Amino acid sequence: MSIRIGFIGVGGIAQDHIRVLMKMEDTKIVSVFDLNADNARRAAEATGAEVMDSADQVLDKQRIDLVFICTPQFARGDLEVVAARRGIPFFVEKPLGVDAEVVRQKEQIIRETGIIHAVGYVLRYYDTVQQAKQYLQGRRPHLIQGIRIGGSHPAKWWKQLDMSGGHLVDTATHQVDMIRYLAGEIREVQAAFGRVSFDQMEPESTIPDAGAINFLMDSGAVGSLAETCLSPFYGGSDIKFFGPDFYVHLSQNGSHLTLIDNEQSLSVTAQSDPGYEQCRTLVDAVKSGNQSSILCDYADALQTLKVTLAANRSSAEQAGLSL
Repeated sequence: MSIRIGFIGVGGIAQDHIRVLMKMEDTKIVSVFDLNADNARRAAEATGAEVMDSADQVLDKQRIDLVFICTPQFARGDLEVVAARRGIPFFVEKPLGVDAEVVRQKEQIIRETGIIHAVGYVLRYYDTVQQAKQYLQGRRPHLIQGIRIGGSHPAKWWKQLDMSGGHLVDTATHQVDMIRYLAGEIREVQAAFGRVSFDQMEPESTIPDAGAINFLMDSGAVGSLAETCLSPFYGGSDIKFFGPDFYVHLSQNGSHLTLIDNEQSLSVTAQSDPGYEQCRTLVDAVKSGNQSSILCDYADALQTLKVTLAANRSSAEQAGLSL
């Protein structure tokens, strides 16, 4: 059985999915649409797919078995809901949006349809992250520290807060999601964001150039996350979990794991391609009709979005916010 796949949005992140899907013998990309006609044409030439005239035309249940929705968060509209109501399993990129209430309403509809779906928190699929998750089961860290330091997206929309949500919502969301995935839910956040450099360099932008977030977890653990999208000479993404008798460190965006306790001290590098594993898991779920193997669904991703948007509000209101 070959899974016929459509793509809505075939820009940078979609190319990663196309790359791994084309390695699979049981998938075929048959339909693509992008507002950028050149992007759509190139994707069609690379995959043998047909270029559709609209996103709605891609969402044809007679033509496709699965759709990848890779449009920017501000321009997604109700594509996930339309797919779900038409009985088309879907993959949608993170973050789910820039308005938690809008996303919550979509999540309810998607849940009620029971459609197979996945959200693109790809780092969960690293074997190192899975090893850390297994190790942390039954263990309670008391302190969590994270960083996400890097560069900004080249698109103009990305630097508008109402379109992207900023670096935390769009990119450092991966670190927030990994903290939730490995250590449980975040109960309260307090954040401060700044525009020391963007005010001078790009005054037309509205996103912060850096942020510092403190959080309290349901478990009682406390933590912090520092992030910036303006660091030309250093980049890094780390999460550290400190416990009374253990230390867990996921570095290089989760691809490297250090684990130390009274009985062991190990350092391992991921052997898996998380992008491939994410797509393979989804394709297998569509073939079997079973959602259980998918590591992040819409409801789960909504919780990560709520944390990052609460941090934005906390900074704007200069107050801590309970979730």
